Amino acid sequence: MKKLIIWCCSGWFLAAFLSGCSAPRVSETGRTAVEQFLLSTVVERGIGSVDFSQFSEKKVFVDYDYLESQVDKSYIKGVVEMRMAEQGLIVCRDIKEADYIVQVLCGVLATDTSKLMIGTPSLPIPIPDTSISVAIPEIPVFQKLTRSGFGRFSFNILEAPSRKPVKVIPGVEASTYYTNWTILLVPFKSYDMPLQIKEGTQTSFDLDY
Repeated sequence: MKKLIIWCCSGWFLAAFLSGCSAPRVSETGRTAVEQFLLSTVVERGIGSVDFSQFSEKKVFVDYDYLESQVDKSYIKGVVEMRMAEQGLIVCRDIKEADYIVQVLCGVLATDTSKLMIGTPSLPIPIPDTSISVAIPEIPVFQKLTRSGFGRFSFNILEAPSRKPVKVIPGVEASTYYTNWTILLVPFKSYDMPLQIKEGTQTSFDLDY
């Protein structure tokens, strides 16, 4: 019996050791997946609503100088040119070949967070006669944590090479949200953006905080 107990304990420690050795490596990007989904959805919704169809089959040079301050300018550029391709515009890399110049402006592309919580906040409890304290985590009876994305885009279309104004598309706005709820200690979430990526079969991603 003693040998059996020793054998079982040895097996348990070996299994624990092997499972510890095979633990996956975990890393995090600088921005969360939720933030990146929020911003990419705002860009796609805003720019995807712009009507360039009257310039179909025309050669255009896209001026991105006004995007220099935007962190996500590369993605904005890609979505702008994809929208133009959908409507038949021909994007030129050389301004001398273009019939029109399209200036792209982005006044807002950012996220905000708001939180409403009803319950017990986190409370530190000092241990008597020591400098040590422990903290009781917050216990939300009701909590609403909302992360929102906002974007505002404008487009100025000029004749090339005269730079005569042809059309102005101002104030194209878009927004989206992702909300974590807790009601009576039960968590769930709601959102208004696509969180599915298809790779063979459709997979839904469960995004945490």
